[in-house]
Amino acid sequence: MANDDIIILIAVALFVLFTFILYRSRMVIAYKFNTFFSSRQTYAANEISTSNAEFVDILLLIIIGGLSASIIAYRGFAAQSNPEPHYGLVMLMFLGFVTLIAFKGLTYSLVNWTFFQPDRGRNWLSAFFFSEAIVSMFAFPLALLCVFGPQALTNITYCLIGIVILQKIILLFKLYVNFRPKRYGCLLFFLYFCSVEIMPSLMAWHLLTKI
Repeated sequence: MANDDIIILIAVALFVLFTFILYRSRMVIAYKFNTFFSSRQTYAANEISTSNAEFVDILLLIIIGGLSASIIAYRGFAAQSNPEPHYGLVMLMFLGFVTLIAFKGLTYSLVNWTFFQPDRGRNWLSAFFFSEAIVSMFAFPLALLCVFGPQALTNITYCLIGIVILQKIILLFKLYVNFRPKRYGCLLFFLYFCSVEIMPSLMAWHLLTKI
């Protein structure tokens, strides 16, 4: 894998794009990170709206994260397969990751628009995509390690799984902070979170292990 020119070129291109995004959006990322666990009941306009540049940067980070996860998964398949899988598998898995995130975002939008106040729904959706971007920021360095240090693949995979699990826990806490459910509504919110966030992720993992 370390000598594979195509994967190395992809990694270099992603590194350049990743560095540019971090440089351009470093202040926005820091601000959103500091206000992520805000428990206020009202939000300023700049906290629930996202400029076009911010939206593009978050989208690009999610794309980088999807490609990074695809490279790690591809490396795992390549280590267990003979002959090595076709490179098209990377793109196929990438499309699967992006589709999964888009499906969650669309589902959250529909449910929040139907049952919750608009500002809380927008704030939650912004927090969801921001959390995916943060996961991508951790996934990309792991993908670089996978490309240039394939012997650490097992540890890299465990690290990525741990990061995703931590993200789910943080999102669950954010869900409570953002919507402030009543005493007996916590169970319904937990089921809502599991049905939209956990179950699709487990189904995607099951399909990935069956490839």
